[in-house]
Amino acid sequence: MNNKFKRIENAYMNTLNRLFNSMRKFVGAEMQNPKDIINRLKLYASSQAYKEWCMAISLHVMTQVNKGVSATWRQASQQAGRGSDLYSAILNELQKPNSGVFSEIVKNNAELIKTFPLTISEELTEYIAKETLQGRRGADISYDLIKKFPKMSISRLQLIARTEVSKAQSTLTQARALSLGLNWYIWRTSEDARVRSAHKHMEGVLVNWNNPPSPEMISPDGKQAHYSYYHAGNTFNCRCYAEPIVNLDYVTFPAKVYRNNAIVRMTRAEFQKLV
Repeated sequence: MNNKFKRIENAYMNTLNRLFNSMRKFVGAEMQNPKDIINRLKLYASSQAYKEWCMAISLHVMTQVNKGVSATWRQASQQAGRGSDLYSAILNELQKPNSGVFSEIVKNNAELIKTFPLTISEELTEYIAKETLQGRRGADISYDLIKKFPKMSISRLQLIARTEVSKAQSTLTQARALSLGLNWYIWRTSEDARVRSAHKHMEGVLVNWNNPPSPEMISPDGKQAHYSYYHAGNTFNCRCYAEPIVNLDYVTFPAKVYRNNAIVRMTRAEFQKLV
């Protein structure tokens, strides 16, 4: 994820923090009955004001992501070559509203924020049941919940901010690429110490949008237990992104290519047979 989208993620997290502080204030810190805390969370989640706030947050953040993706495509148009057919096609594509994909992203993201209090309440309910079975007093459990609530919430909100910005970026890039007939992209990582080993292995790999890889399955360390297929930026806590291949002159060959559940090296001539 480049600095542009990192700034969007940070701003998103700051907004979610304000939402959390509002929620914490609504729940209160003086409750003695654990069930009262759960009921207050559910009441907060069901309020019309909260639902409208979730939609407003989602619309604002995803609009910023969309602007960032559009800026990236304007840069890509330069690779296509000024005056070329693809250059013109990219500029024309940028004029389209892309409303269907964008609306779905905004809707899904808003729904995720809406369910946040309910998800937290479910986790707290499990904790209450476990502690009650052990014979602990309600007041003591409530004291624990007030302490656990912020830590659990902040961790989950960080996951939402980090994951949803990357997923939106990837989805919007894919939609625009496929509409332009650009079926391949280069998997890029943030190239820092936090990159998971399976994704580090994907850095610089050419991937077809119609054939998502399973980075964990093809990871050389062989220690990954969770296998799934997804594109760059489209899984939890992933900060990778897709760099559309607009002009093969900007690709260094021989290149690593994801093909048939493996990464193989190909010359330009070999790769062009796939395009």
